[in-house]
Formats: sequence, structure tokens, C-alpha cells
Amino acid sequence: MRRALDLARRGRFSVSPNPMVGCVIVRDGETIAEGWHKRAGEPHAEIEALRNCADARGATMFVTLEPCAHQGRTPPCTEAIIASGVSSVVYATSDPLHGGADRLTSSIEVIAGVLEDEARQINEKFLHAATSRRPFVLLKSAMTLDGKLATVARESQWITGDAARQTSLALREEYDAILVGGGTVATDNPHLTRRLGWSTTSWTRVVLDRGRVVRHDAHVLTDGAPTLHITEDVDIDQLLGDLYARGIQSLIVEGGSLVLSEFIRRNLWQKMIIFVAPMIVGGAAAPALFTGDGVARLTDAYRFRFDRIEAVGQDLMITAYPS
Repeated sequence: MRRALDLARRGRFSVSPNPMVGCVIVRDGETIAEGWHKRAGEPHAEIEALRNCADARGATMFVTLEPCAHQGRTPPCTEAIIASGVSSVVYATSDPLHGGADRLTSSIEVIAGVLEDEARQINEKFLHAATSRRPFVLLKSAMTLDGKLATVARESQWITGDAARQTSLALREEYDAILVGGGTVATDNPHLTRRLGWSTTSWTRVVLDRGRVVRHDAHVLTDGAPTLHITEDVDIDQLLGDLYARGIQSLIVEGGSLVLSEFIRRNLWQKMIIFVAPMIVGGAAAPALFTGDGVARLTDAYRFRFDRIEAVGQDLMITAYPS
């Protein structure tokens, strides 16, 4: 199963809105075929593995996600698995949309839950979107050691070093869309594009400009790439539902301070990545990661759990999840 998970990760930049899936077929302790889902609309991992297998009769199939019983752009994997003659299927985690384990159990031994936690983590975006009908939201920001996103003069380029910025760009390759507030666009006039060329999936920029401060000639409105420019006083949760309906399953929220604070205050996020630079800028008026009314008691604090902390060049990268 660990090998199947490694194969699944190869699809991280190409399978959205589908999940990443890897498959290994084993007989008598020897791997006889492998496969992974390469791109949305193309054969699933199980079919790829079966195509690479001359004879699967009596073998065991290890797959990172429950085989599907759904006729979409590709046929149901369950029927091909049954026809192949494999004697057992071992999968890591259930498919909340099109799982077909029940179809298999009539003729094949099925074992579920092997390395489930690892499998759920690599497909955290897909699984959240499938069950909540909202995009998986990543809050991402760069800040100083004292929690500032910019100086009192609103200077923010560059708080972090080259390595952190490259890591930040790499995250864009894994997500479907990015959201920023109108103030960020008005101040920095960013492009918000993917620049590494790794991903083959679609990319959408969302500008939440409820104050209508974005200039008509801003890069995000004039460069021809897809942008949703939202000027109405829209509810954030409703907006997330609308983005999901547009096919967006994962979203990076980069701020600024007011936007990040609203997502935190309303618990509308699933993951947070903060790059912390070894500097202090101070200033009560300097924008911070969280702004507005603070809590009076520690018991009312907005809490989360650290998942990992690692050095990225001269900076720290902190990954956290809601507690």
C-alpha cells in the first residue's frame, strides 16, 4: 500500500477534480503490475494497473481509494476488477461519491482501512469537497516574527526569502483557485498566476472587492486569465458554495488581513500554512494575521493544532489544522 500511495502522489498536479489514486497488483508476494491515475478523464489507477498485467487471476489488488462503481467519463472500475479474476482487493480509504466495495464483495474478498490516515491526507482536498460541497480552504500567509503582514507603511515585499516564495508558488500548482481581498490587489497589483508550469489543471483567481477599491487596469483584470471579480457584499460561506458549483474543489486564501481574519473568525478553513520570517517590524497600525476585535478570555481563542514546522531557507514554514 505504501508503494500505491507513492504512485498516487504522481497525480498531484494533474488529476483535479478527481482524487489521486495509486494501484499495485501482487501475487505470491511479488508485484506484477502498477498503475496510477494520470489525468481527469483518463483511466483510473486500477484500469492502468490491469492493463499492465498479463494475468491478474488469483492476485491481490492494493489501491489507495475504494474502487468506483460509477459510469462517468470512464467505465466503473468494479466491473473490470471482477472480470480480471483478482481474488482480493485491499483499499486504504472510502470514496464518498462513487465507492463500489459492496459491488465487489459478492465475488471478491475486500479489506478496507489499510494506511487510511495517509491516504486521507493525500486526498484531503477531494474528500473535503466531496462531503461538504465546499472547496478545501488553505489559509496561506507570510508574516514577521511579531505577526505582521506588512510594515506601518504597508510594505510587504519581501518579508520572506526566495526559498519560502518558491514553496509558496509550488502550492499554487496543487490548488484550483486563489482568493485575495481588493485591498491586496489595490496595494500590490499582483498577478496571482501560476509560474512553475507543473500543473495541467485549471486555475482561477478570485478577488473579493466589496469596497470596490480595485483599479480597472489591475493585472488580474486585464491579463486575460480567468478572474472572478466580486464587488457585491457576498457572504463568504455562500461564496464557497458558488465556487464549488463552478468546479473549484480547493482554494488558497492569501489575504490580506481582513480576509484572513474573516475566514478564521468564521471557521471556514481546513488548513493553514504560515511562513514566518526572522524579523520584527512592530507598529500597532501594521496589518497583522488577525485583526478586529480580539477575545477577552483565552478560553475563547481561535485554536488549531500544529501539524509540522520546518525550515525553508531562512524562514520557518508552519502547517496547522483546526483543532
